[in-house]
Amino acid sequence: MSENLFPNKLLNRLGGLSIATKSGRLGHHKGTHRSKKTGSSLDFSDFREYHMGDDIRHIDWNVYARTGQPFIKQFLDEQEMRIHVVLDSTKSMKVDGKWDYARKICAGLGHIALKSGDTVSVSTRVHGQSRFIRKKGIMHRAAVTKFLSSIEEPNSESGFTDSILSHIPKAVTVLFLVTDGLEKTENWAHLFKRLRGICNDVRIILVQSESEELPSYEGDVRLVDIESNDGVEVTMTNRSIRQYIEAKETHEGKLFMLAKQYGIQLIHGQVQVGVMTLMTKKMRQVGWLE
Repeated sequence: MSENLFPNKLLNRLGGLSIATKSGRLGHHKGTHRSKKTGSSLDFSDFREYHMGDDIRHIDWNVYARTGQPFIKQFLDEQEMRIHVVLDSTKSMKVDGKWDYARKICAGLGHIALKSGDTVSVSTRVHGQSRFIRKKGIMHRAAVTKFLSSIEEPNSESGFTDSILSHIPKAVTVLFLVTDGLEKTENWAHLFKRLRGICNDVRIILVQSESEELPSYEGDVRLVDIESNDGVEVTMTNRSIRQYIEAKETHEGKLFMLAKQYGIQLIHGQVQVGVMTLMTKKMRQVGWLE
């Protein structure tokens, strides 16, 4: 099942990518990302004056010969990032291919982080219970994909914005939210305000299906809210479709403005476009991957 979710031949195409961030919050373990601290890699950073107790093996004797003063070579430190991905498992995610698409995004981000030597964790909710996995190292790629494959259907009764904070680990470098963003904007505003104290680099992938962007229904239909089971009778006309599109654009406009207000980055992820295009092109264009 995990192979069907995200075949290895597709994951391998992500092998040259890494997650980019300007956040200064890095882990204490070795990884492949340059921190502002100096460490023990082979990449030279700068010189500083020798002080009693410094390792004399780091003295640059060529500089000493020229200046008569001992200077220590400093090298760039390589540290890991801590990547956390939250998957929206509310019922609205089950329609029009959004669920598989969202899980593939999570698998792709997990693979990229693991390949870079970062710690990656993924969380969601199933039947009201939190599901969580944390791994480090490329050998755990299959475990993350298997975890995502095991969550076969989104069925969370609680709102996404209500439950997300309870399972975000501490000291996260980059936080990804994979969601359709259909909750009320006031709920998002409350969440964004609280996320500001948890992570300095929050990114939202707004998952959308083709039918959500432009409904193809005709005639008299009954539309049912998959979350609340409330229904409404609608005659699908050009006018009603325009009203729907306007309401959708208004909601998304408010969401984008809120995100900007709190320094949160947000992009669309369109099911019909595909995961590989999203990750290898769009995420690179906005500077999320490099």
